[in-house]
Amino acid sequence: MSAEWKQNLQNYIDIAQRRYDGLADNERLLVNGVGVLIVLALVFLILIVPAKNAVSDSQLKLAGQQNLMSWMKENESIARQAGSGGGAVTKSDQPLQTIVTSTAGPMGIAVKRYENESENKLRVSLEKVPFDKMVRWLDQLESRYGLIIVNIAVDAEKEPGLVTAKLVLQN
Repeated sequence: MSAEWKQNLQNYIDIAQRRYDGLADNERLLVNGVGVLIVLALVFLILIVPAKNAVSDSQLKLAGQQNLMSWMKENESIARQAGSGGGAVTKSDQPLQTIVTSTAGPMGIAVKRYENESENKLRVSLEKVPFDKMVRWLDQLESRYGLIIVNIAVDAEKEPGLVTAKLVLQN
């Protein structure tokens, strides 16, 4: 099929060449001028327009990043204050196991198993727990009770949004 296609293409080229050769000089000049205009238009449409659009998009992204940077610089002091303990964290005198069990239930988290690793470390296992609830619960343990997450391993379950997690908490 490709040999036939090449032959057809060659026939069309030959026909066009004969018609071009049969044109008067000023008609050839006109055909050449139109050809040059078509080539220039294609170059413009294929190369220049996409390049201009890319530059415009890049300038918009840069402006957005600059706005973000200036916002971050304006709010740096607030973030540093919050990160350095601007909120009130109360270290609890309660045993880790008591803190975990008393906070997990109200957050809708069922603790599968827990075991003391040392005096101030507790290993906790969770199964099929909603990820967002687990994150809120861990945030509460850190921010309200001053607990530290020493180690965490999270695996996704087959059901969307549920996870199994093993973590080590420390006072």
